This record gives sequence, structure tokens and C-alpha cells, in this order.
Amino acid sequence: MYRNHVEQVLIILMDNAVKYSTSRKEIHISAANEEEGVAMAIQDFGEGISPEDRKRVFNRFYRVDKARSREKGGNGLGLAIAQQLIENYKGTIEVDSALGHGSVFRVNLPVITSNQAAELRRQANLAEQK
Repeated sequence: MYRNHVEQVLIILMDNAVKYSTSRKEIHISAANEEEGVAMAIQDFGEGISPEDRKRVFNRFYRVDKARSREKGGNGLGLAIAQQLIENYKGTIEVDSALGHGSVFRVNLPVITSNQAAELRRQANLAEQK
């Protein structure tokens, strides 16, 4: 994954975590190299997201609390952009949340070997030559 894409996803998730934190102003960030790839998690201790809203939180322009959109800023595109970036790299993003206790956004990205990366570059070069 391109570095600037990783940064963009992390900025979106951390910005939301800070923005929607209530009295406990902290976020936890973790990353692990797992057998299938890289796993990251961003956890906040804020408002949380209801089960109904969790189903739609990655939709473009969707805001959990429309009344707060002016005071919090944003336009409801951040999570949709993050999801698209992650999925373009064959990864996944999901959210676990409890109302009043916060949310955890989990990102999983596959890892390829240097041989696989070289083969993908070779295939891309062949496609460009055609």
C-alpha cells in the first residue's frame, strides 16, 4: 500500500476518534504483523455507534448525528474514503462499538512477498507495453 494512502486512512480514523471522544480524551492505536497480513486498530472511548448506524457508517455522506455536523465539521466522506482505499488493496475495515463506551475500527491488509511484488510490477509493465 502506498505510504500516503496508509497515512490518509490513519488520519481519517484518528481524526474521527479524537472528534467523537467525550470526557475520556484518549485513543489507542495498535498494529501487528500477522500470518495473513497487517492488522491495525484505532480505539476511542467516546460516544459509540448504534448497531443500526454501524451498518451505514461507511456510506458516503452518512453522519451518525446530523445535528452535530456543524460543530464537529466534516461532510461524511472520511470513512467511505478509508474503506475504498483499504478495499483497493484487497483489505478490510470494520467497526465494533458500544453506545457510550466508544468504538474500535479494525483494518486488515494482506502482505505480499518481494517476489510477488516483482511479479505484479512485471505484469503491469507488460500490460503497458501492449
